[in-house]
Amino acid sequence: MKNREENAKKGAVIGIVGNALLSALKIITGAFTGSMAITADGLDSATDILTSVITLVSTNLSKKPPDEEHPYGHERAETIASKIISMIIFFAGAQLAIFSMQKLISGKLLVENLPIVLSVAFISSAGKYALYKYKLYIGHKIDSDVFIADAINMKSDIFISLSVAAGMVIVKLTGLFVFDAILGLFVSAFVIKTAIELFMSSSYELMDGIQPRDDIYRRVLEEAANTNGVSNPHRIRIRKFGYKYFVELDMEVKGDITVNEAHELSKTVEKNIKQNVPKVYDVHVHIEPLGNVEKETFGLDKSRIFGRKGDADGQ
Repeated sequence: MKNREENAKKGAVIGIVGNALLSALKIITGAFTGSMAITADGLDSATDILTSVITLVSTNLSKKPPDEEHPYGHERAETIASKIISMIIFFAGAQLAIFSMQKLISGKLLVENLPIVLSVAFISSAGKYALYKYKLYIGHKIDSDVFIADAINMKSDIFISLSVAAGMVIVKLTGLFVFDAILGLFVSAFVIKTAIELFMSSSYELMDGIQPRDDIYRRVLEEAANTNGVSNPHRIRIRKFGYKYFVELDMEVKGDITVNEAHELSKTVEKNIKQNVPKVYDVHVHIEPLGNVEKETFGLDKSRIFGRKGDADGQ
């Protein structure tokens, strides 16, 4: 847990410093050259400073232990932060679109010192690529939705900066400065698209859902089914809180065994799942007699789990 906190703090601070430097460079360049595209890119990087701050705050909040108001812990603070980041990115994209439209309408399209704008765009691309790889590495290392969301945002910024560079080449070759404002609109559309994708992706966890590519259900089922004395593990329900999984399942045992024996079997299943399925924090097991038939609330069993879209084995 301590290493997770240290990695999160270090990653957020590096994001704040890196984006602050790139944002200042691009906004200053835009002010002196009149380039709407590089200014738009700079404003986008300015919002990235805020997303890094949100990342830092949310990871600090998520490490708080469970309490009476939050018995499952505070890990979903990171998921909420991902939502906030997506809305900030959307707002930035909308603002960029407005600025670009205003420039097109006003007709003030002249861009000076194109080589400088081009150089800054390439510097930004390299810087954003470094931040993307680093934040993605941290996100996967500590299994943080908010860091992965921020990394995806950095990845889109690489494309934005390269697009700015390409636009400056076109302007240089054609002499048509209108391409700068059009590129600003294009960049804003890409930013808005990224924001919508991030918003939808974080909805899985907030809705107690598991993404189709996650094989956590299959692994939990296998661990329960492979335990001697256990039959028909079913009504499996899993919730993800930050990087932790909370598992609930029913299982059948022989009806003539003692309560103590049934309890030991449930403890064995819990132990096997926690030991062999990464990031499982808690397991709740409900015991039923072998062959039990009753109307139950929804949960996944073998047929549903291996029929899920995106199952790793395609079964």
